[in-house]
Amino acid sequence: MLGFTVARTLSAITRLARCRVLLALAAVQILVTPSAHATQFKSLSEWVTCGSTADQTTVVMAAFAAASNNAFTLIVDCPVYLHSGLAVDRGIFIGNGTTVQFSGTGKFYVDNMFHPAFIIANSSNIVLFDWNVEWDGSVPINPDFGGYYLNGEWVAEAGITQPAEGFNDVVLTNWLAANRGIKFDESQGWIKSIWVGGVNPAAVFFITGETSNVRILGLNLYAPATAAGDAFIPMAFSMSANWKNNQTVTMNTPETTAYAAVPQGLEFINIQLDGIYMGWQGNLQDSVFEFIRSLRYGDLEDANGNNVGGIGKWFPPPHLFYINTHAADPGLDNIDLQLSNVTDSGPRIGVARDTNSDNLSGYANSLKLGCTDCSVTNYTSLRPDGFMDVLPASNLTVNGVTGTFDSAFLNNLYPAALRFPETGYSGVTFENVSLHDSAAATLQGPISNATSSSNAALAFANFTIDMSRWSGPNLPLPAIAGTSNDIDLNFNMSQQLMKVAYLQTGALGLTVTGKPTTVNAGAATAIDWSAVNATDCIANGAWVGSIGTGGTRSVTLPSAGNYAFTLTCQNSADSAATTLDAVAL
Repeated sequence: MLGFTVARTLSAITRLARCRVLLALAAVQILVTPSAHATQFKSLSEWVTCGSTADQTTVVMAAFAAASNNAFTLIVDCPVYLHSGLAVDRGIFIGNGTTVQFSGTGKFYVDNMFHPAFIIANSSNIVLFDWNVEWDGSVPINPDFGGYYLNGEWVAEAGITQPAEGFNDVVLTNWLAANRGIKFDESQGWIKSIWVGGVNPAAVFFITGETSNVRILGLNLYAPATAAGDAFIPMAFSMSANWKNNQTVTMNTPETTAYAAVPQGLEFINIQLDGIYMGWQGNLQDSVFEFIRSLRYGDLEDANGNNVGGIGKWFPPPHLFYINTHAADPGLDNIDLQLSNVTDSGPRIGVARDTNSDNLSGYANSLKLGCTDCSVTNYTSLRPDGFMDVLPASNLTVNGVTGTFDSAFLNNLYPAALRFPETGYSGVTFENVSLHDSAAATLQGPISNATSSSNAALAFANFTIDMSRWSGPNLPLPAIAGTSNDIDLNFNMSQQLMKVAYLQTGALGLTVTGKPTTVNAGAATAIDWSAVNATDCIANGAWVGSIGTGGTRSVTLPSAGNYAFTLTCQNSADSAATTLDAVAL
């Protein structure tokens, strides 16, 4: 839940959908005709005036309403302007059984300001195919909008992010009451649609509540190529809990699975975002993200690149994915999510918001995820802000990650590769991960500590971090507490010709450091080793014999080739081995 939260409270993708995505990538124009959806087609030009730059929101609303309940597939085949600005009642609701496909010159121009352009609320069986959307707005650095427009009239209101409140409390609440059978009984006090914060309603797509079976199969969402960092899209997608259909809710109704739901069964396939702050934010279940590409991104700033994060850093630190745990009921947490084939390439526009440790508010790394029974596969991040924050998670696997970050860009304030900012980690596995710090010198350990004794079964395998030079204290090793952990990390410091191999399994902790690890044939390398909670150690490979549990040894590499220094240690309960590689030229 983002910004200004107050006391208010898919199944796997089908082969058919995959084929359609590939056809879209090949620019083959087809019409979507899944059997569960409409088989008739109507052009949006029957409602709009093609070529007009005037606002056509009202007639587009009518077209979407007419297409609902599988009446027909609506084809958007010409440019259409949807000027909503601060008018909170000008978002377009997408109802049950709506299929909308773009073709030819089809395009929507939107400029929604802290209310959504498109809303999917407690609705199901929706297909959005090949969408082309340009966002032409800007976000003020001052969160006090002064009010908003409703029914064509200005509503002056004190406070902050007022359009978001107007959308939630008036527009969305009234729509749910009129269309989804929800009675908001205020006899006991204030009650409205579930408030998700002041920033989420700024999303272009606002998906909430008892929504299911929504497939977004192809979307290009972007700010104009000329847009500077102060005119980027505040959020692409918001997913949030809301009240279930056909019930009465009061201020005392708990936000639990008995009365509320999060979106589930969503597919986001073949999505490209360009010129954004936040990509996806919120809660969802049983959903798929595949073939995702993010280009330009940044943080809220003014036209001069200052006031990053807004005045007082009111805007939440943005991420491509910010999938957070649910505060009220674990049953509304994120479950069974699959993220695969994601490329977060940038470029980054602007600078990091935090310049010193006096007023830390966060940073814009690529992935911030808390989840149960989830997977991240084939993920590339080139964000200088870093790769991932792990939120409370269980049975989460992250496999096949490549990335580059810049710890100096973050002013050496945060661990940029991987961070564990909370507690509640079990069965979290990282494997086949290769990350690189492009800074001239690394001062902050790239992986944060995870010191809670409640951690269980955290695993790192084939996990490598490259850096030019380690200039921090001691070695850049994280402290990972808990039980049944299996941590295998390798660090390469190219400018120092130095490597570190670190292994933690059970109670054993092994560290081997080599410097230099690239030498001329006949030269020596210095090997340092230490073993925690070990009774004895044995050297194998390029060095041999029984050795103590810590020390330093100079080893000559007599001829050109590769050398492996293996350290095997044991205690009464466990045995473990790690290997450090060196090369002679």
